[in-house]
Amino acid sequence: MSDDEKFMDALATDLIFRLPQTFETVEEERRHRKERLTAALRLFGKFGFEEGVAGHITARDPEHTDHFWVNPFGMSFKHIKVSDLILVNHEGKVVQGRYPVNEAAFAIHSQIHQARPDVVAAAHSHSTYGRAISALGQ
Repeated sequence: MSDDEKFMDALATDLIFRLPQTFETVEEERRHRKERLTAALRLFGKFGFEEGVAGHITARDPEHTDHFWVNPFGMSFKHIKVSDLILVNHEGKVVQGRYPVNEAAFAIHSQIHQARPDVVAAAHSHSTYGRAISALGQ
């Protein structure tokens, strides 16, 4: 065995791989996804990846896999709480939550979640830098 092979073998035995978290119940997994979704939205807000009512992040529901959780229409990313998230079905109807859905969020994200059943979450933002680059028309 060459020195490089020995080094790679030693390195591989020292690596720690974090496996995805497992849950006892679907309710625990749902809560976990909603908490992470809320954290992602707040981070997007903190770092300037929101523009008025534009932009959204979704997370597939672990039980009803043709439904997804999304930030409500017109609410600042910076202020979203887990209880503000809405659950939208495959037809774009809010089935849980008290706010309306952003129709653009549904149009974009429903297609992503439908086409890629392995995808748990998707994000779409209108950052200052993205808008500036897109304005160049190149």
